[in-house]
Amino acid sequence: MSIISVNNGYDILDDDNILDNDNKNFLSNIKNKNALFACVLSTIETTKYLPISGVNKSVIEYTPAADMELVVLGESLSLKSPPIDATMCPSPATITRANVHLKNIPVLTIDAGSAIKPKIPSPYILIDKIPTGDIYKGLAMKDSKGLFEMGRKIGKYIGENMPLDVLIIGECVPGGTTSALGVLLGLGYDAKNKVSSGSVNNPVELKLKVVENGLRNAKSKDVFDILNAVGDKMMPVVAGMVFSLTKLKKFIILAGGTQMASVLSIIKEIDEKYLKENILDLGYLSLGTTEFVLNDKNSDLKGIIEQINENIPVYASKFNYEKSKIPGLRAYCKGSVKEGVGAGGISLYSYVNGLSPEDIRNYIENNYSKWYGSE
Repeated sequence: MSIISVNNGYDILDDDNILDNDNKNFLSNIKNKNALFACVLSTIETTKYLPISGVNKSVIEYTPAADMELVVLGESLSLKSPPIDATMCPSPATITRANVHLKNIPVLTIDAGSAIKPKIPSPYILIDKIPTGDIYKGLAMKDSKGLFEMGRKIGKYIGENMPLDVLIIGECVPGGTTSALGVLLGLGYDAKNKVSSGSVNNPVELKLKVVENGLRNAKSKDVFDILNAVGDKMMPVVAGMVFSLTKLKKFIILAGGTQMASVLSIIKEIDEKYLKENILDLGYLSLGTTEFVLNDKNSDLKGIIEQINENIPVYASKFNYEKSKIPGLRAYCKGSVKEGVGAGGISLYSYVNGLSPEDIRNYIENNYSKWYGSE
């Protein structure tokens, strides 16, 4: 498997690997094609009392709403400013907003249990009013299979009724790297010390404690029981969407890091046990993340993906934030935030279709004072 760094061109980061034909084909298949960005939201009850997310506890329930307001409207309404972490590193929604605005990419918001509902116009699909539950207690959700089927219906509707060739699927689930760890471990993958974090200091031991306790309460090792115990509601929804969209021969970028890797593991398990469609081998699916996830020394995205399916192309978008005049953007290079709201995957599409990291960085720098009040 080759992991490719995308910077308005394709620089191979892995010297031992070459850019294979599948990767070349996927990139050519998303060039000059219509795209839709869909972002699936949820919040996790565990984050109310355990610091498994890098987002401040006082605003964590508002984060998905504020992020999507920024992406869709160009400003956050649920918070005074878009989310920002303790290092003054701004939300990755700023990256997504830049892409959406500069490339005129339509946005679909899918709410799978956000505590605060975003103040945005249609298209907005509310799947579940109730947030993801307490993964520490193994009570993430009651009906992951029903959410998977809902995801299949949404994917079928999108693929048949919207003018798109490429679907970029992002997520906004604070604490979602912990649920990702739980699902990967529950399905038997070697994921300890390999899952990334939105924090500079990844709370590895706490995350492991949470998911190990939650997994003890799983009814079985079936994928849907694992999801019901320690997953988050974004996961089965996205997995269902992928099955339908692949059948309709749409190209899909799973936009994220280890959270989307966990979705791949769910897709593989459901496919092998229930549906027998071999969708991971058909060439319609890729994973697009950021250079910050790829460079995270405390995780191993490549190792996780290789365990799931070596044929899934993985791309990492560059941003050259080390050149930024804004300290908050430079904080990304030191390990803050890293990814979210589809930032890496939507940038992959934009770079293949003409944007550069400088276009995105300049857009964010030019709007930074409007969003945050000052540099």
